[in-house]
Amino acid sequence: MYRYRRKLSLGLEEAEEKFKAKLKERGYKVVLEFTPSEVVKANLGVDMEPYRILWVCNPKIFYEMTKEDYEIGSFAPCPVLFYQKNGETYVAINTADDAVGIMKEPLELVKEVIEGL
Repeated sequence: MYRYRRKLSLGLEEAEEKFKAKLKERGYKVVLEFTPSEVVKANLGVDMEPYRILWVCNPKIFYEMTKEDYEIGSFAPCPVLFYQKNGETYVAINTADDAVGIMKEPLELVKEVIEGL
């Protein structure tokens, strides 16, 4: 398993709003929101249940991390998934230890593109 996932008893929009409010209390901000399910529909004509990604960042923590490794931005901000599957709402984040394996092939492809620049 490469993620921490939790099934919620809230609707998708309510879960996102509650999450954002709690993040704000801890100094985090949502810096980018993306809805892949809309992109899939627009480009492939395929309907899928709502699938959203919120990128969250604590600016102070991010700044401190760049002092240790300036290229930390390839991992931060942190993507948080909100999605519905079979009518149930979930929230999930990747865990660093396990994500590397599943990301190896896509990262290698991106690396090849960068090398070709």
